[in-house]
Amino acid sequence: MNCILMHGMSSHLEQTFGEKVALRAKNAGFDVYFLHFPLKKDITLDGWYKVAEDYIDLIDKDSVIICHSLSTLFILKFLRKYKLDCHTLIAVAGGYDSEINDEKFLYLKDFMPSMLDFEYVKQHTRQRYAIYSNDDHIFSQKQLHNYIEMLQAQPIFIKDCGHFGMTSGVKDIPIITHLLSKTNNS
Repeated sequence: MNCILMHGMSSHLEQTFGEKVALRAKNAGFDVYFLHFPLKKDITLDGWYKVAEDYIDLIDKDSVIICHSLSTLFILKFLRKYKLDCHTLIAVAGGYDSEINDEKFLYLKDFMPSMLDFEYVKQHTRQRYAIYSNDDHIFSQKQLHNYIEMLQAQPIFIKDCGHFGMTSGVKDIPIITHLLSKTNNS
């Protein structure tokens, strides 16, 4: 079984919680793969597709995808575009709004998933989890809850973890061990 880890726009997951989560996944019997997309101002949807296309063969009905921030939006578009199934999607700090309100992030508008993207993933993913916190500085609580509701994901609240990125200082998300064990047992 494969476990694919996808980062957000500012840093690779190895710089945040990725290393410990990868170790947990390996200990649970998964083959682990880190994707490395272009970061910050180098981000384009096509650039991210090109990176993820190299991993298409690893995504199937038994795989787990753990994504953070921007990749929680990207994965919805990617799975639908390539008609892929996965067993479990674990979205960390995923938020959604119908439009981008901050001008400095307008260049990310192509990442915004459609209702069809959400519907596709709901039908082609067995288990969906959304991990979020009370003090996220990127997505508002409304945006975090919109994502959870639209994806019909099981919400997992962890207090005082911010956006789970570098500025939040989160180096591990232990609950993922439990989620991986649920994947192995279903």
